[in-house]
Amino acid sequence: MAYTDKLKSTRVAIMMGDGATPTEVFSPMCGITTKGFQQTRATNDTVDWDCADPDAAPVTVRDAGATDWTISGSGLLHRPLLADVQEAFDSGNPTNFRFMFDEPTGSEVIDGYYQGPGFITDLNITGNNGEYVNISITISAAGPKTFVANP
Repeated sequence: MAYTDKLKSTRVAIMMGDGATPTEVFSPMCGITTKGFQQTRATNDTVDWDCADPDAAPVTVRDAGATDWTISGSGLLHRPLLADVQEAFDSGNPTNFRFMFDEPTGSEVIDGYYQGPGFITDLNITGNNGEYVNISITISAAGPKTFVANP
């Protein structure tokens, strides 16, 4: 038998940069337990007709267009994190984010991270009586992302 080579979700983290130069420090967004990284590509679609047989069904021809990425996360509100998240949301300037894969030593396959500048475009804080406060965020690209493998 051959089973799927899985990675536990606890080995994935959303990290936010502090903007420091020359060495920016990235900290995990503690409390975020549901994490997502989405990449999309737009296409430029053209309908092409058969010149030899105009009654034939046309075909759609696609060319690659722009790429985009988003990071999303939700979970418990880690109170010390709120000030930094709110500042990043309010500033109107991009913040550097990472979507980090931290695989166990000796089992590295995709060990590394996606990194790029982004805006927090959605910040939602909710609470129900008798429960803990939750947070959800969406980070939208403000530039290209790169993948950096851990050494």
